[in-house]
Amino acid sequence: MSTDRPADPIKVYDARWVDGEFSDAEVVRLFDATLRYAREQGADTVVITRDARLAGPRVMQLAIDEALRQGFRVRACADPVSTPHHYFLCLETARSRPGVAGLAITASHNPGEYIGLKAPLPVARAIGLDCGPDGGLTRVRALYHDGGAGHGRPGGRLELVDLRDAYVGASLAAAEVAEGSLGGLRVAVDALHGSAGPEFYRGLTRAGAEVIPLRLLPDGRFPAGSPNPTSRGKLDELAAVCRNHNADLFIGIDGDGDRLVFGSGRGVLSAGFASIPMLRAWARRRGKTGMPVLYDPKVSPPALRVWADLGIRPVLFRNGHSQIKDYMDAIGAEAGVEESGHYYHRLTVGNHTVATENSLLTALLLLREVREDRGEIARLHDLEQNVFTTGEINVQFADDATRDRALAAALARLVSLGAAVRDRTGDGQDLGGTAVAIRVTETPDGLDVADDWVSGFLRVATNEKAVLRTYLSADRAATGQALEREVLGNLTGEFGGRVVD
Repeated sequence: MSTDRPADPIKVYDARWVDGEFSDAEVVRLFDATLRYAREQGADTVVITRDARLAGPRVMQLAIDEALRQGFRVRACADPVSTPHHYFLCLETARSRPGVAGLAITASHNPGEYIGLKAPLPVARAIGLDCGPDGGLTRVRALYHDGGAGHGRPGGRLELVDLRDAYVGASLAAAEVAEGSLGGLRVAVDALHGSAGPEFYRGLTRAGAEVIPLRLLPDGRFPAGSPNPTSRGKLDELAAVCRNHNADLFIGIDGDGDRLVFGSGRGVLSAGFASIPMLRAWARRRGKTGMPVLYDPKVSPPALRVWADLGIRPVLFRNGHSQIKDYMDAIGAEAGVEESGHYYHRLTVGNHTVATENSLLTALLLLREVREDRGEIARLHDLEQNVFTTGEINVQFADDATRDRALAAALARLVSLGAAVRDRTGDGQDLGGTAVAIRVTETPDGLDVADDWVSGFLRVATNEKAVLRTYLSADRAATGQALEREVLGNLTGEFGGRVVD
């Protein structure tokens, strides 16, 4: 943690902490500050949900009690649900109560001992540090430390709801997938014991697909380890299940259901390539060319060239769900793709159009395209087969200072090999890390990609202590493997880092 301010659980994109790191009184203080901020933004209703984490029920009860004390009308789902379901519940509630904020109790893909909070504002608008009205979480942090407390008010009322079937139906409708229309598709699904498994099973089977389930039921102990499908090797078992059952493709889902990894028996598809059928369908539906779609610095340059061929205008932006959705609204982007497995859509529910996540919709869009053209997945693998990718490798160090020295050394070595580095977009937006590129150059029409290119992104983790996230991709496996050995070897050798989930 930083030493120049008092401790709090607020990070760049949301709030996240190890259970027990903050007392229940301090957690209530976080809810108090968040709800006071929501009240400042006109909220009178709050949606509260949780994922499958063992700390979830206790922390959710604290949130409900504080919201009721402050006089909010509370709609809560008692069972674990995905974060995209939370956004859907906010949007549905806004049909009759537009002043609805949210408290989603989740720590996403982090290890099981973590717990956290995502807090969208009216209507389903994600916030982060310096992102959102009056600074978003920056304002929440100020309220957390101001020593005050929200006034108790009458009128607090709790309503327990279960809209999981409605969420599935709305996702099918948004994807224009009729019930039973995906008959003949066989899909292997690994939910890694997160909260989205039952939702995906209901959605895909209602659409007619045959689902081969793996680790489908929510289990906050996460016996398979951190519920992060992008971790290297995490989906090896799923790929084997896909091969053994002759499935058309597989889907890996993270702990709170807002991160997806697609692939087949041939292995994992990176998000840049997996998004191609969905973007083709989205562009066809919108009937537009030059449609802006955000991508993060890890998306493969060859994938971006295919996007451009579809009439997509790729727009570089930083990682981070709050910041991406805010920037989508700012520039009118129709979609966004992060190589970490996050897919974003511009959706309309009732009178509200928002940039949001609906992972079930994402999967259904891809499956619809695969159902119409059974060779789609093989072609995507063929496109990607010559691209070497390390995947995201997380390296933890003894402390933040060692991590920072290791990052500086890694970047210096890449620059010595001819890499161009940048930490901002063309219009000055902070990338939240450092993008590196060798023989990849931006042009007015897109990208100029030469033979033996290298691309990557290195950034400090915002939710785990002393962790550096690294990601490298290359045109040639030999080039990429040599860089991986050198960079990773230096991080773990000279600087004593250890690879973690």
